[in-house]
Amino acid sequence: EQDTSPIDLVTRRYPGIAILKPFNTCAQICVYCQRNWEIDDVMDPRAKASLEKLERALAWFDEHPGVTEVLVTGGDPCVMKNSSLRYILQALSEKEHIRRIRLGTRTPVVMPMRWTEDLAELLGEFHEPPKREIALVTHFMHPYEITPEAMQAVQRVKKQGISVYNQQVFTMDN
Repeated sequence: EQDTSPIDLVTRRYPGIAILKPFNTCAQICVYCQRNWEIDDVMDPRAKASLEKLERALAWFDEHPGVTEVLVTGGDPCVMKNSSLRYILQALSEKEHIRRIRLGTRTPVVMPMRWTEDLAELLGEFHEPPKREIALVTHFMHPYEITPEAMQAVQRVKKQGISVYNQQVFTMDN
């Protein structure tokens, strides 16, 4: 990703899609993660990008109107406080050219209790089809991970009209 990072916190490999990485830690560091080498400690309190760095990254999107889709990942952005997540979603939503915001997260699997009604409603506030879509991209790796609590978390999001996708990494032992 270093070769495709035009500015700190942003990766751009495709013309119309960019990655924003505001939070460089997760609730679980997965062996298959392409960024696990960047993460020092699970839930490191220093993992959140500074406001100055985040503002520069968000301003980069203003200069690149060809980017219509943003994947907010990291680490896991859904580990951040609702207020921090709201700040990012609000800033991205104010950019008219951004039509789709995806959140990459494993929290429905490892922290389903994080998915409160408040969090689901927060995402729903920014989901305005056809102007802008919010989508959740989960990382369920095995059917055993689909617990009743995880399903309840996903259902809270789907009740907001938000699409939920799963990105499964194929490994030798799956």
